[in-house]
Amino acid sequence: MNLDLDLLKSRLFIIKKLQRNAIRSYAHLLKGRLLDVGCGTKPYRRFLACENYIGIDNSSGIDTDARASVTSLPFSDGSFDSIISSEVLEHVPEPQDAVNELCRVLKPGGIAYISAPMSWALHYEPHDYWRFTNHGLAHLLGASGFKVIASQRIGGMFSLVGQRSIDVSWSKISGIFSFLGRPIAEKIATGMCIPLSIVAYGLAMVGDGIDKTDALGWVMVARKQ
Repeated sequence: MNLDLDLLKSRLFIIKKLQRNAIRSYAHLLKGRLLDVGCGTKPYRRFLACENYIGIDNSSGIDTDARASVTSLPFSDGSFDSIISSEVLEHVPEPQDAVNELCRVLKPGGIAYISAPMSWALHYEPHDYWRFTNHGLAHLLGASGFKVIASQRIGGMFSLVGQRSIDVSWSKISGIFSFLGRPIAEKIATGMCIPLSIVAYGLAMVGDGIDKTDALGWVMVARKQ
């Protein structure tokens, strides 16, 4: 079991831990020349044994290999053997256009790993447009020419309640200590939330199986037809 203690430096330990568990489960399918769309700080790079990793993002201030939008990728048709798109589709006004573009740059038979939230607070406003069920993601993928080969629920009711409670607590604690300056206040809040994160994650590992209709998000693994 991977404890991933490095993730405790983030108030989002639970969701990040669950997402990391998921990428580990399917990393063996993500081979060859890989494109990470919306790579951010490239948190999954070290878990991938692909031959060539290319990370793109359209956010400023991030170290990427290219800067581009998911609906207009600067690559020719069939350029990649595999693709990752993690927590991107909810920020695209027309998600079908994004999935179409992912399919375009993927080789026939190539694998796409796509994740998106089903339950989460508003973030990166105003560019926060959608939430997805597994059925909704499967519909988008099928309409673009993908065949879903695996689907995985990310978290459940206990993960959702635990993570959101910690997120709100972190914000309140940061506010209380704001007189010390934002960086110090946030470090204090993060440190105080570590025990809560560990306990909530432990409870989630037991409780999330009680009701499988709730989810923080979904992972879909699909093959281009």
